[in-house]
Amino acid sequence: MTPRFLAISAAFAALSLSGCRPEEIDPVAPELGFVSINATEVESSTTPLTVTLSYRDHQGDLGWSDPDVHALEVRDTRLDNPDTYHIPPLTPDGMELDIDGTFLVNLPPLFLLGNGGDEQTRLTFRITDRAGNASNEVESPLILITDTL
Repeated sequence: MTPRFLAISAAFAALSLSGCRPEEIDPVAPELGFVSINATEVESSTTPLTVTLSYRDHQGDLGWSDPDVHALEVRDTRLDNPDTYHIPPLTPDGMELDIDGTFLVNLPPLFLLGNGGDEQTRLTFRITDRAGNASNEVESPLILITDTL
């Protein structure tokens, strides 16, 4: 073998090894983040809440065109089951786009569950994409619900 052939072979081997790093795979599940809430002290049954959430989805399949399909779960930590809400598509159906941004969640007023005075709760949020992948769960700050009487 000639020195030139050995140099070319060594250079080729070095290039091929440097290109063998495993490629980072984008997460399949969407990611949620808590941004803000309009109030952390509310009067029972009177103050609606507006929550801002951030999202990131590498496949872009968040939201549904069918208004009867609910993708967002909102759970009051005082209760066992979440309420669900419709999220319209954030990209056209079938489009695979890496998307991120924020959206508003308008919630009806919270109410007191017991017969006593004030109550505290937190709200947790989770979204599911069209492929059925559930996001992480995010939580609001502590919310104080006061009696209106």
